[in-house]
Amino acid sequence: MRVRTLVYAAAAGLATFLVVFVAVSELLLPYLEFSVLVGLPAGIGAGVLIAAVVLVQFGRNADGTPQPLALGLGTFGVTFLTILVVALVLLRAGVIGSIVSATGIGIVGGLVVGIRARREKPPTG
Repeated sequence: MRVRTLVYAAAAGLATFLVVFVAVSELLLPYLEFSVLVGLPAGIGAGVLIAAVVLVQFGRNADGTPQPLALGLGTFGVTFLTILVVALVLLRAGVIGSIVSATGIGIVGGLVVGIRARREKPPTG
């Protein structure tokens, strides 16, 4: 297993954990006093699932190139974490605003890379 595969899987899993954890906790906050106790297992489950998908599907094509889904999810994770760190540390933005902007930019980046990988056909011959 290559380092690139592990980095993409870890980034995708961590990014998914953070997004699901914050979303579930914030959505349940008006109804549940300890909404974090519901958001935490939901985030862990989603993060582990996405990391496993990236680990299993990365490099599954016959020529060793990554599957578009795994490449898109991994790119989302790397982009999300990069934008989140930049927004929090360098720009000193708020946590919720940083997560929302990192999620939006990460989704766009993951979709662009996934669609481009899907359209590229390996050369025949």
